[in-house]
Amino acid sequence: MLLNKPFATVTPTLDGDVLAVLASAEATFTISGIQRILTTASGEGIRKVLNRLIAQGVLLHDKVGRTHTYQLNIEHLAAEPIIALARLNSTFLSRLEQHLDEWGTTLRYAAVFGSAATGRMRLGSDIDLFLVRGTDSDDDVWEQRVTELARLVTAWTGNDGRIVEYAEDEFRAAAAAGEPLFDDVSKQGLTVAGTRAWFNAQLRTGGGSDGRTT
Repeated sequence: MLLNKPFATVTPTLDGDVLAVLASAEATFTISGIQRILTTASGEGIRKVLNRLIAQGVLLHDKVGRTHTYQLNIEHLAAEPIIALARLNSTFLSRLEQHLDEWGTTLRYAAVFGSAATGRMRLGSDIDLFLVRGTDSDDDVWEQRVTELARLVTAWTGNDGRIVEYAEDEFRAAAAAGEPLFDDVSKQGLTVAGTRAWFNAQLRTGGGSDGRTT
């Protein structure tokens, strides 16, 4: 699936893109406003989609002067699943956070990075995860958890989970050496376990802190 285009999971048409915009906020939108967000869609194409959705009762349409406005009808029976689809990305991140919270202190830090974090996914893209393993973790338990994590990511999304992992001492050594991947994670990564403050502290100090920064 494309986390940046959640409605493509069920429909590849412009209808899904328009619904994603309308479900993103409890606000009214104009055709030009939608077009500014969906930069590759034509105004006429958006208009046709809006008319189809109005006919289904999914949208509310109003006219003030010469301006037409559109809003998701939150009382419609389909509104709840539409909003749920629009929020697939945040739902995925929440599931990750809840799952990784069960790992306890064996996991010092975790983040989603790469195209899944920057909104540039393509069909078939991997979902990249960065993990820092605590020094008190058991090797066998850790390997089982990483294997299960990769399985869950694929089960949740249909995409392969590509996990990059560092033991805490390896991470500190690599941070001191200026590993370029860490800069990408720092700037674009989405933290799902631990704190970004701790991660960035390791980069600033070359991995020299005690790992307790919050």
